[in-house]
Amino acid sequence: MKSGYVKTALAFLALLFFSGCGYHIAGKGGRMPGGVESLAIPVFENRTIKPDIESDLTSAFVTELVTTVKVEGRAPHAMYGIINKYELTPVSFTKSDINQEYRLTVELALSIVDRGSGQILWHEDAVTDYEDFTVNINNVTETTEREEAALKKLARDTARLVKERMLEGF
Repeated sequence: MKSGYVKTALAFLALLFFSGCGYHIAGKGGRMPGGVESLAIPVFENRTIKPDIESDLTSAFVTELVTTVKVEGRAPHAMYGIINKYELTPVSFTKSDINQEYRLTVELALSIVDRGSGQILWHEDAVTDYEDFTVNINNVTETTEREEAALKKLARDTARLVKERMLEGF
């Protein structure tokens, strides 16, 4: 009698194990658009007046996507990015009406293209993200460093979110 329960329990566990439920962690399941397995990521085009931001944004996408696809210069597919907006907006002020926090907003246009045929496999015109950072009114250098840190964090977060949306088919 006892061995019957054991066999039934083992059969039930095997059924659960082999059936799988289809859930997965966001960004860890799914496939790249068009079944892309290798991807070139040239330096994004910067159409803003803010210089030298393209390397941080491009680097974040390379770092994020290398966990999913092979990133190489001669890949048959490429991700192209255009930075269309880099904007600083005051968010909060002191009692004396002095700015104490900025919101950095970046907008990108991104696409994955088959380099051989020119076919666009995936495209988003207005990928927008923001990051807030505090101002040190007594130290301009420190405020500049905080802005740079905000850009790097924004770039990492945006790259991760874009990858998750691509893998989930959104």
